[in-house]
Amino acid sequence: MKSTPYLLVFAFFTLLTSKGLGQARSSASKAQSFDITQLNPGSYDGSWWNRSPVRLIQTNLREIDALMDTDAYVQSMVDASATVVMLNVGGIVANYPSKLTYHFVNQHMKGDLVGDLVRKLHAKGIKVIGRFDFSKINETFATQKPDWLYVGTNGQHVNYNGQVHTCINGGYQQEYGFEILKEAITNYPFDGIFFNMIGYTTSDYSGTYHGICQCTNCKKRFHDETGMTLPTKADMNDPVFRRYNTFKKTTADELFYKTGEFIKTLNPNLVVNTYADAGVDMIRDESSSWLTDNYEWNYSGTDHVKRVLGSYKDKTPSNVFIYFLAIPFRHTATSPNIGRVWLLGNMLNGAPLDFNVIGTLVNQDDRVFIPILNDLYGFHKKNEKLFTNLKPVSHVGLLKGSEKEYRGMIKLLSEEHIMYDIIEPATVGSKTAPQPLQAYDAVIVGDVANMSDQLTAQLDEYVQKGGKLLVTGLSSTNDETGKPLKRIRLKSLGVLPDYDLFPQTKSTYLRISQADKQTLGTDGFKDLDLLMMYSDLLQCQPGSSAKALLRLVPNTRFGPPEKSYFTDADITNAPGLIANSFGQGKTVFIPWRLGTQYEFKGHHGHRALFTAALQSILQTSRSLQTDASSLIEMTHMANQNGAFEWIGLINHSGQIGASLREPIPIQQTRIRFKPAKPVKQLRLMRAGTDLPFTQSNGWVECLVPKVDDFEMLVSLYR
Repeated sequence: MKSTPYLLVFAFFTLLTSKGLGQARSSASKAQSFDITQLNPGSYDGSWWNRSPVRLIQTNLREIDALMDTDAYVQSMVDASATVVMLNVGGIVANYPSKLTYHFVNQHMKGDLVGDLVRKLHAKGIKVIGRFDFSKINETFATQKPDWLYVGTNGQHVNYNGQVHTCINGGYQQEYGFEILKEAITNYPFDGIFFNMIGYTTSDYSGTYHGICQCTNCKKRFHDETGMTLPTKADMNDPVFRRYNTFKKTTADELFYKTGEFIKTLNPNLVVNTYADAGVDMIRDESSSWLTDNYEWNYSGTDHVKRVLGSYKDKTPSNVFIYFLAIPFRHTATSPNIGRVWLLGNMLNGAPLDFNVIGTLVNQDDRVFIPILNDLYGFHKKNEKLFTNLKPVSHVGLLKGSEKEYRGMIKLLSEEHIMYDIIEPATVGSKTAPQPLQAYDAVIVGDVANMSDQLTAQLDEYVQKGGKLLVTGLSSTNDETGKPLKRIRLKSLGVLPDYDLFPQTKSTYLRISQADKQTLGTDGFKDLDLLMMYSDLLQCQPGSSAKALLRLVPNTRFGPPEKSYFTDADITNAPGLIANSFGQGKTVFIPWRLGTQYEFKGHHGHRALFTAALQSILQTSRSLQTDASSLIEMTHMANQNGAFEWIGLINHSGQIGASLREPIPIQQTRIRFKPAKPVKQLRLMRAGTDLPFTQSNGWVECLVPKVDDFEMLVSLYR
């Protein structure tokens, strides 16, 4: 549902241009040449990996892959247009002739697999990232070094297929792993190093949870640092467990920084890649299927890369599409159509392409996706200048909060075609943040319950200086460790700090009055008087400057039908939305989890409230407007050297329930956008054709005839 103000503006613009008014300028219908080689995108920071066109393929080599034809392996990477290959080097199994006592050498290997592959890949101009896994050690060595091992809450070690879990605070990860790294890095000219299964690993490959590690090292270190006894149960209501969470974060980060510094000392040009923000260059994440009843997270690629690009200017995302269906089914691939969408989420947000298989590309039993992989990687290679030195064109920032709220907000923003960045709360105001909060017209704080005093002050200051804030859920009610403070600490929301918690209850609603509709927009709510509200709600008191909207209707009767009704007497005064002016800015506080509700049911009423809050009340600006189907995800990227900008379109159609079929072509998508400079040419890169357009008062309007799986609308400037 598009907001009323946007529809009126868009319709009026269309009327003007169709009548020849508004000084609209039409592009020439004659085809123009499009020579990508003439573009000069510049370089972001001179590195090969940051805001640069990277096409990575990770092969999780099995022991038996040591018998492979290495020439065929290398040729498969050339055929796939890979620029970087990640392959197993050491840790669980050494794929090179290690001389270290406690490093298990691949028994299938004859010669030096790592040396052979690195040499041949480099000869083809392909970089190599060495993969290490120090989370487990061969059982032969585990019996000799019990002090290196993880201990479950049952007092037992975890042995999975002969590989025994190690502990992050034990000597293997704290000391011996560095010996392995030193041996490998000094003997092979890697371009990067990757670590798998990092941090405090408490579950095995079957998903069995073994609890908080109870090894002697963990007990001693936790007691030495806190004076507390190591907890045995995860319970956020327990202050000792909350302190343990902080301990895990600080000790893990300490090891990541220590490891990163050690690697850079051995070779300062090596790139560090892993599943952490601390001490790394490339932040790893995964778009993958799981053996659950849940549908796939369609926006997984977008989610994971936006989080890094919106939070760090000195790090880049490395979000990998995991090819297999689920960990217990590693030899069968997931749907090729969701895989395409996930890779497009990377590519059309300007992030590296990243793909993973068990084994090699050559020996896959399920090869259905490989032609799609070659197609997308080939497109990226052909147009890699367009993926160089990019920045997003976004007016909205989304602070990452609780998972379901966060995902619901991503769905709402994507379906409404609102260009947004994702920001890790801990990076707000940091020197390495890509831009300050003040660069955004509006910021969404989606159920960010845990907040430091510094963050609440930064958000209030943002509003004070003219920013617009949309806040949902239990935001700011805990400190940064998760300790409940039981008060709302954001002053800009215009509510008193104290609140009563109304718990999630069935058959609970929010009444929308006629006065509410005048504020929210009458067209969007003309046939809607009641909203489902299946969420915790903060019953709070608006201050004198704030305006309360929507009224709580709690726990109404829903059976039998004859008794399923409520009266005016059941409607409370507890508001479901509070609008406020603060300094030069505005806020909207929705004291329940709106995003979670949308992630749960995708309800039209929740969508209408979201768009009304962001556009009708906060009046957030937009530089891109469209009548596109909500099944088209759109991105807007600009070259930082001022050479071009482009709009990405991903077709999410083709899904019904758990079935992920081919996307259905979507026809006639009208786009209106405000480019950084006057435009001389629009080009559809997937279709390979120029596109007619009109240009008036700084806005460009065009009609995209068809979007198959994806499209990329490139603007070249005059």
